[in-house]
Amino acid sequence: MRALRGPVVFVAMEIHLEGMPTYAGGLGMLAGDLLQSAADLGVPMVGVTLLHDRGYVWHDIVDGRVVDRDEPYDPFSCCERLGVKLRVDLKSGPVHLAVWKKVVRGAGGEVPVYLLDARVPENPPHLRGLTSRVYIEGSWEERLLKELCLGLGALQLAERLGIGVSKFHLNESHAGFLAIELLKRFGSPEAVREKVVFTTHTPLPHGHETFDYDLVEAHYDVPEYVKELSPGKLVMTRVLMALSGYYNCVSRKFSLVHRALFPGASPDYITNGVHHVRWAHPTVAALYDRWAPGWRSDPGRLYRVMAAPPEELAAAKDACKVELAELANSRGLVNAPIDPRRFVAAARRRITGYKRLTLVLREPEALEEMGKRYGLQLVFSGTVHPADQEGREELKRILDAASVLSHVRVAFIGLREASVEGLVAAGADLWLHTPRPPYEACGTSWMRAALNLTPTLASRDGGVLEGIIDGHNGWLFGRNAMSPSEPVDDGEEAKELYGRLREILELYAGDRRAYMLVAARAAATIPAYFNSHRALLEYVARAYA
Repeated sequence: MRALRGPVVFVAMEIHLEGMPTYAGGLGMLAGDLLQSAADLGVPMVGVTLLHDRGYVWHDIVDGRVVDRDEPYDPFSCCERLGVKLRVDLKSGPVHLAVWKKVVRGAGGEVPVYLLDARVPENPPHLRGLTSRVYIEGSWEERLLKELCLGLGALQLAERLGIGVSKFHLNESHAGFLAIELLKRFGSPEAVREKVVFTTHTPLPHGHETFDYDLVEAHYDVPEYVKELSPGKLVMTRVLMALSGYYNCVSRKFSLVHRALFPGASPDYITNGVHHVRWAHPTVAALYDRWAPGWRSDPGRLYRVMAAPPEELAAAKDACKVELAELANSRGLVNAPIDPRRFVAAARRRITGYKRLTLVLREPEALEEMGKRYGLQLVFSGTVHPADQEGREELKRILDAASVLSHVRVAFIGLREASVEGLVAAGADLWLHTPRPPYEACGTSWMRAALNLTPTLASRDGGVLEGIIDGHNGWLFGRNAMSPSEPVDDGEEAKELYGRLREILELYAGDRRAYMLVAARAAATIPAYFNSHRALLEYVARAYA
């Protein structure tokens, strides 16, 4: 590993940290996994995010109804409050930020993560909630102020702490004001490029922050060079593409889709990975300890799981399925108790339109036939952003299915504890990963599923095209659309999905041993490569050093 000139400051709007609801979905979990890998491998890194003292959102079940809750926590229980105060000076007035510290510990050292907090008496009351909720704001102005705090606060923090920064790694465009501020200080785009790495994580608009210049310049002066890069409106991704010495997408396919969205772009790609120890269910981890010794430090050794008897693999899966059934039946909404002796297909993701969690619910008659013949059960888990109307409609379809279907048992789990991520992945027989192409940048839930001996049935989008070999370690269906202008017919996709699902159910019912070999191949091939250790080392070699 090439030595770095100094620490990498990793800046993200969301970072999943142990015991803290400081993330919304896959982007935050990936950020947390990369920082955990840095601690394991001894890569000098520093994380910066916002405190998010009220978290994101989760869904409680009250008298058969789904009720939204926020996630307040006491930072004193998990963080250290530093004696450092930052002051972000804006044209509209200063924003003061307290700083908290959480340490990520690993086999190779420690990675400090700093969390910025606007809840200080120096701020007027309307500014104190700026850093409280992940992606939940009342206006575009509030979103802008939040991003100014993140970008300018991270830069000021590095200076106040005397961090000899080698690179600032900006994850998604939320922290883009850091690069713009460097441009104002250095006066040279070339000098900024020496310091900035940019990773884009989605083709969707919410990842490419766009602001009216009138709004921005009420708070912060924008250099003319930036306006030339992004005329008309401030499109942060366009600016960061020009001000980053290295920028990348998070899967091969997404790098091609990104080029179509931003003509003239030439990003590299580093495909995402998950932390192979962090997300392994304890029962599955114990099996790996027996059959793939050394896997905790070297995920490549997971190939050895192929030597485990299929019966032992099945016993581990059945134990996990009992746990999942207990969770669904006690804390979820179900139309009938989930039975651990029957087949479970599961999906756990942020619930939003393009992820198509409910594609599998499109033809109730076909599902009912599979329920009668194979005992099919469906477990859905995830959360909906309060302002996401498409996501609300998706959740309603899940709840409606639970009311209407009689031969298919349906469960919805709206909990957000990190342990639920691993349990849903481990307790399922099959993972459903069905986003509408080409909107999935990579996806990581299918990687966590494979790590937990669960093969995936996936649409052809994102990272699955690099990892799933159809019929060998999982299954694929649907069109490989490369542009938003290519129509994707959900009805046709659903028909193909049902055809593959019947094949899978038939294999499971007729030859469980052969099915477990597919599961073993998923565990042996996918997490061995699609892990955060490998992803981080690629960043070190290609972006940081």
